[in-house]
Order: sequence, then C-alpha cells, then structure tokens
Amino acid sequence: MRLRIAHQLSLLLAAAVVLAVLLVGGLSVWNLHSGFVDYLRLRDDEQFTRFVQLVERRAAADPGMDWLRNNHEAMRELIDEFNGGRPPGPPAGRPDRPPPESGDQPAPPGPPGPGRPPHRPQPPPPSAAGNLAERVVLRDSQGIWLGGRQQAPDTRRTVRAVKVNGREVAYAELSAEPEPEGMDARFLQRQYTGLALAALVTIAVAVLVAWRVAGRWSRPLRRLQLATRRIANGEQAVQIPSAETAGALEIDELTADVNAMAVALTVADESRRHWIAQIAHELRTPLSVLRGELESIEDGARQPSPEVMTSLREEVAQLTRLVDDLHTLAVADLGQMPCHFADGDANEALQRMARRYETRASQQGLTLVIEVAGQPITACWDFGRIEQLLSNLLENSLRYTTAPGRIEVRWQAQAGMLQLTVQDSKPGVATQHLSHLFDPLFRVDTARTRSAQHGSGLGLAIVRAIVQAHRGRVEASPSSLGGLTMRVELPLQPQQIERRKT
Repeated sequence: MRLRIAHQLSLLLAAAVVLAVLLVGGLSVWNLHSGFVDYLRLRDDEQFTRFVQLVERRAAADPGMDWLRNNHEAMRELIDEFNGGRPPGPPAGRPDRPPPESGDQPAPPGPPGPGRPPHRPQPPPPSAAGNLAERVVLRDSQGIWLGGRQQAPDTRRTVRAVKVNGREVAYAELSAEPEPEGMDARFLQRQYTGLALAALVTIAVAVLVAWRVAGRWSRPLRRLQLATRRIANGEQAVQIPSAETAGALEIDELTADVNAMAVALTVADESRRHWIAQIAHELRTPLSVLRGELESIEDGARQPSPEVMTSLREEVAQLTRLVDDLHTLAVADLGQMPCHFADGDANEALQRMARRYETRASQQGLTLVIEVAGQPITACWDFGRIEQLLSNLLENSLRYTTAPGRIEVRWQAQAGMLQLTVQDSKPGVATQHLSHLFDPLFRVDTARTRSAQHGSGLGLAIVRAIVQAHRGRVEASPSSLGGLTMRVELPLQPQQIERRKT
C-alpha cells in the first residue's frame, strides 16, 4: 500500500523525533544512573574516611584494640558516635549477642516467652551514614574480626588501615553497596519517571507538529499536481498564484518553474500555429503561380515556350528550396542535423564562399568588402554547412540592403574560437525585432510579399541551427554602417567540447 506524501512525511518526521527522544532519553538515564552511583561512591568514601578517623581516635588509648575485642557494646557506641548520637540499633542495656554470621537473619518478633526477651520496636530505616555503618567491619592487625556485620566472602569491599602513631593496628572494611536503596532508590525512580513523562509529551507534540508540517507541504504539492494535470490535458494558460503554495523554498521554485513551463508551452503552441499558417502561405504562392501557368497552357492562352518553361522551372526550384529548408529545420529541431566533421582550412573555405558574391553585389550597386585572415586557420567543421551559413548571411544582406550600400565580411581566430562578422548598411532593424530574426519565417515587414528578391524567411533560422550543431552562438545587433550586424562565434574543435561534456 502506497501512502500519500503527507502521511510519509508525518511518519518520517515522527520517527526521527521518536528516535532522537529515545536516544537522548537512554543516554540521560545512563548518565543519571552512572553519575548517581559515582556520587554514592564519593559519599561512601568521605564517610568511610570519617569512620576510620573515629576508630583511630579510640585506638589511641588502646592500640591493641582490646577495648573492642569481644565487646559488642563498644561497637554499638562507636557506631552511635559515628551517627552523631542517634543509636542505629537496639537501645543500650540489650543483652549482648555474638555478631551475626553471613546469611543469618534476625529472630522474627513474637510474644515474650521463657528465655525470650520482650519484643522491642525496630529502629527506622538507616540514613546514609547508618547504611554505611551496617556495611563496615573492623579487624585487628592479624585479620581477626573485631566488630561489624559480616559480609559474604565474594562481596566487593574497600580496605583501609587504622593507624596509631604511624603503625597499622587494625583494618576497616567497607562493603560496596550493590544498588541504590531507600531514599536514593526513590530519588532515582522519580527522575526516571520524569524523564519518561517528558519523552512521552515530546513524542506526542512531535507527532502533532509533524502532521501539521506535512499538511503544509502536501497541500501546495497537491495544487501543483492538479495544475500539471490541467496542462497535460491541453489547458496551457494555467498559472498558480504564489500565495497558494507559500512554504518551502523548493516548493516556491517548483511553482515558478511550472508557471514558466505553462507560459513556454503557450508560446510554443502559438508559434507552431503561426508557423503552420506561414508555411501554408509560402507554399500556396508558388503553387498558385504553377497552377495558373499550367491552366493558361491548357486553355491555349499561352504556349509552352522556353520562357514559360523557365518560369515554371524557377517556381519548382523555389518550392524545392523551401521544402529542403523546412526539412533542414525540422531535423535540426530534433537535434539530428547531419554534419560530417573533417579537418580543413577555415580561412580558405570562407574566402572562397565570400568571393562568389562579389559580382552579384556589384550588379546590385553594393560594395562587398572582405577582410581575409593572414594565415591558415585549421578547424574541424562540416565545411559544407559552414559555407551554407555564410551564404545565408550574405543572401540576407544582399536582399535587404539598399543601393548604394556596403557589406563588410571579416573573420579572425582567437583562443580556439573563430569570430565571423557580417554587417551591412541601411536599412536597419528595430531593437525589438532583433531577438526574433532567427525565428523561422519571420520578417520585419510582414506586409511585404515574397518576390524574386525576397526569400522564404528560413535562411537565418538555418544559420542558427548550423551554429548550434557546431556548439557556437550567433547574435544580431545594430551596425555602425546603419544596417544590421551578424556575429558568429564557432569553436575550431567542436567535437572536443562535446566529448568534455559527455
């Protein structure tokens, strides 16, 4: 079962928070327990030092420790003094009993009987000091038990010497407390409970926030989904208000991209419709001329003279050029313009093509100036396409430059690039039309009809396609001569650029 993005985001955020809470909570519990145990150990160490100092003061009068040997009352008094005067056990006067062995349990309370002392109330739970007093054992210098509660043999313990005048007269042993108990245990339990409640509250708040955040992210994505679905169904004039998708920066950028895509699709569709209409118009004119000529011959109004056949041939040639140009542009739009790259001299090829137009320019009252590079320029191009490029640029200048006029052609190689410039004299092109000059079938003056002097409007579009196939760029700008300047930049080794990109 696939979940919606809101549910997935909610679960992801909640899982991340739960994992973080569990990790931090676990570390907090471990740190609390470890720190509290260290605190108890330091407290025992301080109290054990006090107890040893107390025993040393008592032993100063009797270094042989006879005052404590087999004297349970003395041990009680020692513990009582250590506890600050509060008796840790039964009150004084209770018959002495031998020290309990490890594992011995005190006699349960019950009614008094023969040989059984009357039951006395048990003391309250020992304090921290009393707890330590119950875990301490005194032994003489020979290791013989003197006082204190015996512990199991495997109990971990700390041993310190009781010294009198620098001489060890006895040893005090303190058994390690296995786990916190009494007030210490209750303190830890309260801390653990507080941590657990804080973790549960944090997780609950995180789940709620995750749900709201996921909803805030998913709603604009849902609107984007609906908008793209409308665009896919042909409704291209779709714009998503940015206020409806306010959220993460990526979502805002995606909204802007979808809006831009819708605008681009609308422009592309309008261009396609306009192009189809223009192509139909361009094809209809020569076809109408052909049909009129053929009908006049059939009706006998005109004879199939060489002049008439030449006119028909020119119209067919014009149709052929138009269809070939359309096919070239269609293939270029698919990114499959056929180019056959080979090494050659770019200077020689461009010069040869430009010289072909000197006679025609002179016949039209125009001056063609060619500035030739002084040395060979080695390039790896499809030289047939490059000659077609220069031919289309010169054809454009020859068609639209009024006599007397001037056309200048120059090129030079620098830093692995060849800069080709073709500029002419009046008339010029308005600035707002410069960016459209390379669009198919675009003419500055749409009212002009095609004649023998004017082409199909595909020449500059083919120039751009050839430049793109050679990984270069072309731009149009006003000319210092009053007309138009075409600047073309072509890499001398375009295939090397392609290999670096791949």
